[in-house]
Amino acid sequence: MPLLEIWKATKDSVLKMNLETIVKMAGDGQLKDGSETSLEFRQFLTEVDSKKLAEYATYCTDHAFTNSGQVLQDVVNEIGRRLGFTAENGRYQGVRNDIGYDGIWTSGSDCLVIEVKTTNAYTIKLDVIATYRDRLAEARRVPHDSPILIVIGRDETESLEAQVRGSRHAWTMRIIGIEALIKLMEVNLSTSGKEVTEKIHTILKPIEYTRIDKIVDVIFTAAEDKDLEIDGAGEPLDYQDKPEQKTYATPQTTPREIIEQKKQVAIEELGLKLDKVLVKKKYSLYSDQSGDVHAAVAISKRYVRSEIFYWYAYHEVQRQFLSEAASGYMLFGMVDLDVNFAVPYAKLEELREKLSSTVREDGREYKHIFIYVDGDKYTMRLRGSEEMDLSAYRV
Repeated sequence: MPLLEIWKATKDSVLKMNLETIVKMAGDGQLKDGSETSLEFRQFLTEVDSKKLAEYATYCTDHAFTNSGQVLQDVVNEIGRRLGFTAENGRYQGVRNDIGYDGIWTSGSDCLVIEVKTTNAYTIKLDVIATYRDRLAEARRVPHDSPILIVIGRDETESLEAQVRGSRHAWTMRIIGIEALIKLMEVNLSTSGKEVTEKIHTILKPIEYTRIDKIVDVIFTAAEDKDLEIDGAGEPLDYQDKPEQKTYATPQTTPREIIEQKKQVAIEELGLKLDKVLVKKKYSLYSDQSGDVHAAVAISKRYVRSEIFYWYAYHEVQRQFLSEAASGYMLFGMVDLDVNFAVPYAKLEELREKLSSTVREDGREYKHIFIYVDGDKYTMRLRGSEEMDLSAYRV
């Protein structure tokens, strides 16, 4: 059955189906290496959000069904992509003259060879896994002595941990449970900068744990990144209005749930306009599968002073992300209106010197974006009272 066609036409219906049904809808329903079923199912996984990936991973570990191990393997590799790796899917089953690995995760010049197990109820042959890695190195597909990460579906790993510690592979293999891997994905997607991603990659590789600085660094950097506050940075600058004209009609903070709902609607509308599926890569940062299209989303509440306007902080991390794609869009939405504007990165660069800015004490800078409303007219107000009509950028 055409899973991708049904998915594109009725996403909500597919998301309500259980995982087994979804797999059966792909191709001929037989999950085999190189099959249409495999290609469709893997493509489908690239387009679902991280919460669904987590749900599917848990389903594989909680339910015994045909090919549950292979399905978990595909889900884990997609989680690897959400962790910022370039993930290559491996084989479902080993065959003669081919290398039986579950996945290869690459970041820069570093690689992780992935082994996925739904359970460790049976003894895992570490030497066999190491042989796969060595053969990949001989074929120059991974560096020599690349670490091996064993992902286990269930938490009872004491015997496997002892097996690894007592083997010659103690310094080249590490174990992580699927729940912990999901938590790392959630941390990565909840932050905006690359530093957290890089530190997560570090702790997935074998390191000496007597000193725990690297683990502390991950926690500290994640907390510091949260402080960036992509969705706002205090109150807007006051240069638009004269002091006697200021009146604040909406001082309250918008609930996070509403902001996230608005972001999702905005990114889906942009995806429809571009005929692309845009998936979260970092906090408020989205990309299509090819990486050709990047989008950053910001939502503003309504401000009322002498006029009605919406205010956004345009951060360097957003600017950098948009610059890395062939097409980048800064997507502006409003809490109280069903209106969204997608301004191309190139246009924002053109306007950059006309935008006011704030430099924080730590040296980080962000630009101020003001969108004013006058009836059905929306304009971006720049320095010197210059305005840009936004009608051409409405999604």
